[in-house]
Amino acid sequence: MATAKTFLKLKGNDSFKKTPFCEADILIMTALSYANYKDSFYFKECEDKFINLSIFGKSTLINRLGKNYLALGKTYNNFLVQFFTCERYKDVEVGYFYDYFSTKKEIQFFALSFKIEDKYLVVFRGTDNSIVGWKEDFNMGFLDKIPAQSEARDYAKKMISKFKKNIIISGHSKGGNLAYYSYLNLNKREKSKVLKVYNFDGPGFRVDKYDYSEYGKKLCKIVPEDDVFGILFDESNNLDITQSTRVNLAGHDLLTWKLDSKTGYTSLKRRDELTSYAIAFRETVNHWLNTYDSESIQELVTFVFKFIESNNIKTLGELLKDFIFSGNIYLQTIEDYDEATKVKLKKMVHNLFRIYLKNLLTDRKK
Repeated sequence: MATAKTFLKLKGNDSFKKTPFCEADILIMTALSYANYKDSFYFKECEDKFINLSIFGKSTLINRLGKNYLALGKTYNNFLVQFFTCERYKDVEVGYFYDYFSTKKEIQFFALSFKIEDKYLVVFRGTDNSIVGWKEDFNMGFLDKIPAQSEARDYAKKMISKFKKNIIISGHSKGGNLAYYSYLNLNKREKSKVLKVYNFDGPGFRVDKYDYSEYGKKLCKIVPEDDVFGILFDESNNLDITQSTRVNLAGHDLLTWKLDSKTGYTSLKRRDELTSYAIAFRETVNHWLNTYDSESIQELVTFVFKFIESNNIKTLGELLKDFIFSGNIYLQTIEDYDEATKVKLKKMVHNLFRIYLKNLLTDRKK
């Protein structure tokens, strides 16, 4: 089961001349966007210029860099250690960090750029482990545009004006959505400077007004076979489906995606269709979201996050620990709602599960 780890093991000491910059490199460097650069000594130095990426590979920094990744910290730390010991990336540069986090504005945004020989890779980070980041994701259910999308567009425009040509844009999860949004909102001249855009399992748009005629040429959206994220708000067939070593939510992790031995592990291993579970989930959520108006969806999202934030929780890790020891606080938050609201929201959640089971049974019969 070849993954990014396999590529680093087999190709990690190859020069870009021997093994040209490829899809596996883009996958790996997109995963690097989750590293917690802000806690390093060099963050400020990288805000308006490039420095050598290897400087972040010091053993004293590795544990700090792995704090934001949603997968197991040890797994990501091992990935970072393996990456930074590869000769292949010793001359890669990183810079133009831009971090914007606001509880009040409900935005979690981070972008950075890499310089790989004569190419530039602009990467948008996906959702980290902060509650604000997840709240922003849920806001996509009722907002036509979230704050991070405007930031992504502005960042892409700024980098294109600096780099001029040979630019690739990528992102994972929410970052994949931002990669698409930033490119699709460029002008024609700016778009001509972009070689490719990779949306790794990012959701679509609640109001989708975009032209995807460049799909297959410049636009590439890749989702895992048992997907639960990239298929949201996306009923198109503009998907490349890859295989993962994990299923459901765990398959969202870039480091679990399989590489194709037929290409020398330089690209992801494709398959023809989603699993029946992913198909049922896609049909369910998109149908469910279209069943309710924006106000109802917002009311449900507000309820969920009022519940989560009732004990001043800031991260998913804190929520899990706190719920175990302080569950009664959350139960009291639910009781504070009037009966009519509780009945309405309960019915919405019930309908979600009812539609999913119906779709799953129908798809499995097929």
